[in-house]
Amino acid sequence: MAETTLNPSNARKKFYQLLKDINKEHKEIQIISEVTGNNAVLISLEDWQSIKETLLLEQTGVLDKVRKREKDDSGFTNIDEIDWDKI
Repeated sequence: MAETTLNPSNARKKFYQLLKDINKEHKEIQIISEVTGNNAVLISLEDWQSIKETLLLEQTGVLDKVRKREKDDSGFTNIDEIDWDKI
């Protein structure tokens, strides 16, 4: 994915178009200021929610279980037999 970097002034001028672009193309826009503490990244709400969900699954250990099951070649798993409350 190509990275787009703008300074805050240019980001402000193009803000509405940037919103359309990040939602359509699912890319990030880096907003880099001359002042280090004023930097940011602009991403779509959908992408942000996906990132938060992935982090939650990682923090709770669910992704480790998914990865383990992806490597399990013991055969078919009936989803009705899974105790979803214990995952």
